[in-house]
Amino acid sequence: MTSRTFRSALAPLAVVALAVTLSGCGSILDAVTGDSAPEAQRDQPGGEITASAEADVFSLQVGDCLNYLDSSDATEFSSLPATPCSEQHDAEIYAETKLTDEQYEAGDEFYTQYCEGEFAGFVGTEYLDSALDYTLLYPTSESWAAGDDVLQCIVVHLDGGLTGTMRDSGL
Repeated sequence: MTSRTFRSALAPLAVVALAVTLSGCGSILDAVTGDSAPEAQRDQPGGEITASAEADVFSLQVGDCLNYLDSSDATEFSSLPATPCSEQHDAEIYAETKLTDEQYEAGDEFYTQYCEGEFAGFVGTEYLDSALDYTLLYPTSESWAAGDDVLQCIVVHLDGGLTGTMRDSGL
């Protein structure tokens, strides 16, 4: 793997063992590093993923399904295994926000509050009552300095093997 700036992941509760570090920021970091992982193949710009592939973490968006647990042994990487939601998967991006300086400085406290606050609106069940867990992706100090300001929340089904979206699943 080439040298890149990385985005980190936090993982509350059961997913703590799955914490990973993800790499940096699409066109901003591509300009710095001169390379990029492939973007997710979509049916249209901004549309659904149409083919399973390793996808640059910054081409991923809310609603994208992942085989996150397949990558849980890694600590740093520039891509995640994305897949159409109609195929088996174990994770889905359910929320994202652009961080302000204050939110970034608040770090874990803000990240956890945001992702837990968005969880029920996506899944249909409060986080503490759910069979699902979550992890989150946030900028490292290096990627923040390069312009990475996105926090993404990922709902994770620890047993995997789901098909379809986890949106409104009530799991």
